[in-house]
Amino acid sequence: MCYREEAIECVKDHVLQIHKQIYAKYEGDFDRIYTEGTGRVIEAGKVYELSYLECTCPKVKCGLRNHPQQCECSRQSILYILSQLEPDSQFEVRIENTILRGSDRCTFRITKHKDGQ
Repeated sequence: MCYREEAIECVKDHVLQIHKQIYAKYEGDFDRIYTEGTGRVIEAGKVYELSYLECTCPKVKCGLRNHPQQCECSRQSILYILSQLEPDSQFEVRIENTILRGSDRCTFRITKHKDGQ
């Protein structure tokens, strides 16, 4: 299954627009975005943790999918959104824990690399 295309299709219209609004509100300051949102700052300006108390995947929520591999689609969604917010930056997104993998929350570690570094 190609999770990248599925992820883009899932978030490109509505979810991306919400993230663009949040990004604009905080003037692109990820430290503020992740401090005041559903995440936390691990290393200012570089490493963040994004965490959800429930799986936000619509296909999981409606019972169409329940395999832990589906979490790759969520990871790809985050990567896509970040690439749209900051096309000149490079991001790495790592799955830390997910509900489909037995955790009580979904947690992703985001590392921001400026200018392809």
